[in-house]
Amino acid sequence: MHELLTQLPEIADKIKRIESSREKLGKFLKEIKNNVELSGDVIEPRLAYKVVPDKLSNKKIGAIDGGLSQHSYHGLDMILLRAVSVIFNYSDGKLQKVDYYPATLTTPKLILISDPYSDQEFSISSSLERQKEEIELAAKVIKQFSPDLLLLDGPVMPHIADRPNKSSQAFKSYEKVLASFKKLYNSKGLFAGCIEDSRARALCKIIAEQILSKIKSPMTNELEKILAKTRDTNLLFYVLEKGERTCIFKSKSSVLEDLKEDRIYSFYFKTAEYDRPVRIDFFAESDPIAKAEQIAPLILATCWHSSYGFPAPLTEADYRAKLQEQDVESLHDQLVDRVGITPSVMKLRREQRPF
Repeated sequence: MHELLTQLPEIADKIKRIESSREKLGKFLKEIKNNVELSGDVIEPRLAYKVVPDKLSNKKIGAIDGGLSQHSYHGLDMILLRAVSVIFNYSDGKLQKVDYYPATLTTPKLILISDPYSDQEFSISSSLERQKEEIELAAKVIKQFSPDLLLLDGPVMPHIADRPNKSSQAFKSYEKVLASFKKLYNSKGLFAGCIEDSRARALCKIIAEQILSKIKSPMTNELEKILAKTRDTNLLFYVLEKGERTCIFKSKSSVLEDLKEDRIYSFYFKTAEYDRPVRIDFFAESDPIAKAEQIAPLILATCWHSSYGFPAPLTEADYRAKLQEQDVESLHDQLVDRVGITPSVMKLRREQRPF
């Protein structure tokens, strides 16, 4: 441990140098952000746009999140999941009431899998089951409550990390998730996905191709190297002011090919002064600019903390959806009480080492 501690000063200096370079690039882009002309997959010409928060006069903002706990045993896998929705009812800018659906305390759903999944397939299958529960709930909430905006915790399409091979036993679950998203797109409700810790680089690539490539300066090559090692949110922390969003750009993913869909758009949004921007994904049947101008003011109005830029309804949904590891442990113990200690329900050896 002592050897690692001696390396910390050098590592700290390296981080400072990298961050200083990003900050300088960010401040440069901040100065020119309203004077650039973007095109291609970018829907708007400027890099940044100011957003005025909605007054929240008789508005309903919904949010959905899911909790997941998964465990593998010797002969079966167990998934415990819960999808929860909250609906914040606002009047004259103040929160008046919160509705919970399907219940204030939603009972988790238990799924037993006896198929011989690999560890990776089980992980993907579990995530797909959670996404399916959340998206199916989203369609129900739109139909029953007609919120002015419904927020999802995550993108408005399946996660690329959960895209199994067609030969995988989890592929049928993936197809069900695709069908759930398609149904949501046809719901006619206004919804958006909030990605709080995006690791994407889509906008950095756009900046490199459409802004830096046009600048004649000996520093251009160095700036491009910095961008190549930078994520969008790292850079945009320095570019955007609180209440500013980036231009809208088209989302790109191989998942969209599976959905046969090209109407998914994104923008980054700095909703808190001392926090990184949040990525917002949304579906727009037509006129994505008009749709973004509906979504952004409502999101900004629900982000009130100066150092945490995530919408309050989603924070509450996350709190309600969380599952504890002991929940699955308790279910397993009760299952053993009923069936006895058989090979199928035995814990894996790595979880029951005597020393």
